[in-house]
Amino acid sequence: MFKKLGRYLLFITKRERIISTIWIFSMVGFGVVFTMMYPSLFKTDAEMLSMAETMNAPVMKAMCGPVYGMDALSPAIMMAQQCLLWFMLALAVMNIFLVNRHTRVDEELGRLEMFRALPVGHLTGSLATIKFAFAVNLLIGVFTALGILAVNIEGTTAVGAFAYGLALGAVGFVFAALTLLAAQIFSTAHGVTGFGFMVLGVLYLMRASGDISGSSLSYISPLGLGLKTEAFYADDFMPIVILLAEGIVFSVIALFINAVRDHGTGVIPARKGRVYATKFLQSPFGLAWRLTRGTAFAWAVTMLILGMAYGSVTGDLDAFLSGNDMIRQMVEASGAGQSIIDSFVGMIFSIMSMLAAIPVMLCVLKIQSEEKNGRLEQIFAKSVPRVQFYGCFTAIALVESVVMLFLPAVGLVAGSNGFLPLNDMLKASFVYLPALWAMLGLCVLFVGVLPKLTAFVWVMFGYSFILQYFGRLFDLPEWAVKISPFGSIPQLPVQEFSIVPLLILTVLAVLLYAAGQWRFYRRDIG
Repeated sequence: MFKKLGRYLLFITKRERIISTIWIFSMVGFGVVFTMMYPSLFKTDAEMLSMAETMNAPVMKAMCGPVYGMDALSPAIMMAQQCLLWFMLALAVMNIFLVNRHTRVDEELGRLEMFRALPVGHLTGSLATIKFAFAVNLLIGVFTALGILAVNIEGTTAVGAFAYGLALGAVGFVFAALTLLAAQIFSTAHGVTGFGFMVLGVLYLMRASGDISGSSLSYISPLGLGLKTEAFYADDFMPIVILLAEGIVFSVIALFINAVRDHGTGVIPARKGRVYATKFLQSPFGLAWRLTRGTAFAWAVTMLILGMAYGSVTGDLDAFLSGNDMIRQMVEASGAGQSIIDSFVGMIFSIMSMLAAIPVMLCVLKIQSEEKNGRLEQIFAKSVPRVQFYGCFTAIALVESVVMLFLPAVGLVAGSNGFLPLNDMLKASFVYLPALWAMLGLCVLFVGVLPKLTAFVWVMFGYSFILQYFGRLFDLPEWAVKISPFGSIPQLPVQEFSIVPLLILTVLAVLLYAAGQWRFYRRDIG
């Protein structure tokens, strides 16, 4: 059943050598950077105590987890309290995609059937995948611990650093095992991904509810259990042992189901579709919408909820910022001399605009995904013009760019109970439309000209995100910030409106789109 396990594991390692390496360096790198920042956030012990007391408020418990170590506060404890949960969430996302990529996606695309035609065990693929996921999570946990030790901020201990790092890795392993189980239950890759994110959301809400009420829900959720290590204070490793046990149990159940189910199916069979597609689905636009609508709806809900969440704190903004020194410094840096409300709004929309760019970029890059999987050739074998098909995806992306900026503005107003004026929020949000169009044009260019290097657009996006989030906080040169499309946009209502950068970005977006569309029309597919 597990024949050629070592060879298969080596094969997965070769396939993942780039993506997983990027994840490892990103997780460890950001962990070290955030750790280095914390000593500068607190000038006195009184400031640290004040922040800890604010973190004890229900809304902050829901966002970051329970407060501990009030009698022995240190920058290391504050860092663990405020960062660990968010890094757990990021690692959970990584594991959902990682395991799904080597299980249900491979099975859906027919790769697994080719592997099983070779002298490979029936369960070799699943076991190799979960072993590789465990190794990646372990590396992230250990390297994060070593990075924290290397920075050595006040309150850091070797035991605490490894409690922090291993808790992070153990939570990631649990989500890898849950995704492996989901890959046996659902018969489509989209179903596995959707289930994984739904479980992540439910477990996050369970953890939030348990932390606020002090109930056992926090212990049921892997996210809550990971926080119970209380790194740099209690340094309890028992939650890590429990998490590892949970991951092993889920993995064993998944392997058992894999052994008894039919290849190409899941415990829950796929819903039977129509015998014939509707007229709308038979059109290029209908197909493009069908392929992208799930992502669009998920991001629309996310943007609305985020807007409402940030809007809910505007009524008591001073109290919210008093518990978030880093955010306060970012707010002050984004709008020196302006009111705290205006500065906060300007900072929020600068971040929300970048999040809004993600579904827009994913929509265009879906074309490259379809090409990579060999489905574009089948479409263009019919009388479907390339320009029309490509234009359908970009048209949907353009509509998404407007919707994804409209929803957080409405959410911010709704969350503030009308405290913030809708017209001003819409202006502050829609001013970022040219930046989203520039990123859209960049995606079109790479899909048309360099389809194998489309990962570069995410590098550009990551660069923009880091500069927008931390550029002014760290007093980076203005030119470095304005290299990003988002950095040249005036932050309303803090900064004075200028139409020049908007026009430049719009023209740039049109040129990038035209070049990408022209090249896509002429190059070979596949």
